[in-house]
Amino acid sequence: MKVAPRYKRYPRIAQDNNWEGRVELRIAIGGDGAISSFTVRKSTGRAVLDDEAQAMLRTAHANVAIPPALRGSAFNLDIAVDFFLKDER
Repeated sequence: MKVAPRYKRYPRIAQDNNWEGRVELRIAIGGDGAISSFTVRKSTGRAVLDDEAQAMLRTAHANVAIPPALRGSAFNLDIAVDFFLKDER
């Protein structure tokens, strides 16, 4: 499953340098529904890609409602974001 693809931007510097990889993130959501923290569980080795994955998920989170069954509860999500040029062009 692709996560929030409409919010994903492949940084130009990464494209120009053929930088690719998968970022694995853990997102902690507080009982109030806000993101309380991000942890990069596995980096691409390129800060620009890791940062973009976090920015994408912050934007997506701001535009998606928490399911009713999870409202009022704190929980974690583990999400992988792929940056591969063959998928982007």
